[in-house]
Amino acid sequence: MQYDIAAKVILAHCKEAVLSIFCGLPVRSATLIETRPQETVSLRRADFVLRATFEDLIERLVLLEFLASWKPKAPVRTLEYRCRHLLEEELPVVSVIILLTPSSKATNCYRDEEVQYSFRLVKIYELEAEKIVERGPECLYPFVPLMKGGVKFIDEVEQRIYRGSCSLEEKADLLTGMAILGGLVSEEIPRKMLERRRDIMIESAGYELIKREGYEEGLKVGMQQGIQHGIQQGIQQGIQQGIQQGMQKGLEQGMQKGLEQ
Repeated sequence: MQYDIAAKVILAHCKEAVLSIFCGLPVRSATLIETRPQETVSLRRADFVLRATFEDLIERLVLLEFLASWKPKAPVRTLEYRCRHLLEEELPVVSVIILLTPSSKATNCYRDEEVQYSFRLVKIYELEAEKIVERGPECLYPFVPLMKGGVKFIDEVEQRIYRGSCSLEEKADLLTGMAILGGLVSEEIPRKMLERRRDIMIESAGYELIKREGYEEGLKVGMQQGIQHGIQQGIQQGIQQGIQQGMQKGLEQGMQKGLEQ
């Protein structure tokens, strides 16, 4: 969930760059579409849906899936998303999976007895970090820690974002996104970034979402533990109470028989 949040706050500032530089799509402009809530499991939709105008002036839907690690069923699910959006929006569809961490099993196609389907698979970890550092744009810097040779550029791109000319909100989102994604490489990256840049990162909507998610998850875990503890305590109390009642009843019956004799 945290990586979806990171992707969302970055995409808010970098839609065209992600589509053109990472995905190789000749996009002129793009708008992120808010997808409808998933009422049932069968109503799955892509993580991010963008309505994009390409260089040929044809409008297409671009379905973006960010995967922190490869899932064997990802191609089938991507096909499901494509069919659903194709039926609902009636626009040409381009499907893209952006894979954040290495996997030898990742594939850009699906085949069975009836279907042959291929999509774009972007392996972030195979992209050269140095090229992004040299050419930009700045809004792609949060992905640098995941790229080939990216770890050595972390401090540099962090400084560039921090001292850049973009707005405080954008800096907060990019630094927060970079901290979250950097956690896939090393736990030290988000920890150090929070120590240095918390004053700016707290301005990010992504930071608030993660904090809320952590609070809700902690509350959920706390409630579950409380219920389990309460059940366990109740069972123990019930056993103790049963033993006490049994002993008392046995004592009373014994006394009554003694009196009768």
